[in-house]
Formats: sequence, C-alpha cells, structure tokens
Amino acid sequence: MNAEGLVNVCQAVKHGNMRQVRNLNTKELGTVINSEGNVLSVQVGQAVEVWSFEDCEEHNMD
Repeated sequence: MNAEGLVNVCQAVKHGNMRQVRNLNTKELGTVINSEGNVLSVQVGQAVEVWSFEDCEEHNMD
C-alpha cells in the first residue's frame, strides 16, 4: 500500500468504517483496528498483530 492508501484507510477507521487489509508477506487477511505512524494494528482471528503499511494491500470487502 502506498502512503495515500494508508491515509485513506486511517481516515476510514477513525470515522468508524471497517477496512480489511491483506499482508503481502504472509497472505493473512485482517481487519484494521488502529493505526500509528507507519504501522497498522490488525485483528487476525483472535489475535492483534502490527503490520507495516508497506506490507499491506487494502482488501475489497464486497
């Protein structure tokens, strides 16, 4: 994900909208619950993981 994508995801999450991302390294899919700097806190199953935005792509939830 590029910096513009990070801003878009962060703004959506701050406004209460759900966003999912896929980790390009692990192929895991998770829901963004928070962001700080260049990292995303992502709910993956029962765990919360911290992923670099550069390792992620936004996943279309349709």
